[in-house]
Amino acid sequence: MEKIGNVELGLQRRAVPVIVGVMNSLSIHEAKRAKDSGADIIELRIDLLKGEERSIEKIKEFIATLKDSHSSTSKSIKMPIIVTNRKKEEGGSFAGSETKRFGMLSSILETAEVDAVDVEFFSPAEGKSVIVEKAKSLHIPVILSFHDFKGMPSHKDIMKIIEGMYEEGGSIAKIAVTPKTLSDALFLLNLTYKISSERKLLVAIGMGPVGRHLRVIAPLYGSALTYGFIEGEEGVAPGQFRVNELRNIMEKVG
Repeated sequence: MEKIGNVELGLQRRAVPVIVGVMNSLSIHEAKRAKDSGADIIELRIDLLKGEERSIEKIKEFIATLKDSHSSTSKSIKMPIIVTNRKKEEGGSFAGSETKRFGMLSSILETAEVDAVDVEFFSPAEGKSVIVEKAKSLHIPVILSFHDFKGMPSHKDIMKIIEGMYEEGGSIAKIAVTPKTLSDALFLLNLTYKISSERKLLVAIGMGPVGRHLRVIAPLYGSALTYGFIEGEEGVAPGQFRVNELRNIMEKVG
């Protein structure tokens, strides 16, 4: 699968990298700001919603409004939506059980018109497989993700993780790690170029001081997506750029 919604992925299909604007509220205004800042896709972080916005019904209403092509409030937005319900162990804020976390994602997939779903590769197999199968039945991409905020696994282990992601039904493999040396960063760039050259979709993200530049550089080597936060909000991962910063840099170096 080479698209999220109507957005083509992969440098073979698209001249410029794809920017994802991360949203932590059910705000049409914020979605519009994300688009106006240069985002191609929005990621709705279910785990970061607060108060009444955590309601499944509120989430469905928000997605329905964004997708309503006849609505004057959303007509100018028209962006694909990735839904994510990130667990604490991988940098998220969801505090409930895994059963509840997967239940929320499953319910949203069943009843809302989303364009992709992100689920952690190291999640309980049963819950993960339910989401993967449900996404496949809906013909939407699955992003299987892995996050390491303290360092990065060995090169061999990273390769095993990525291979496992594809084997378990991931349309897109996403690796977000914290390189400690420029050699680590170079490995990630080489890996990104190799895998994208094989026409597989990989997202490679570097976090922390040494890895931050990869958020801009890795897409030039084939990383399918790069993530930014909306101006006025806060980044959800170390070293994250604002969407408008990413767009400005990409236009200058792409």
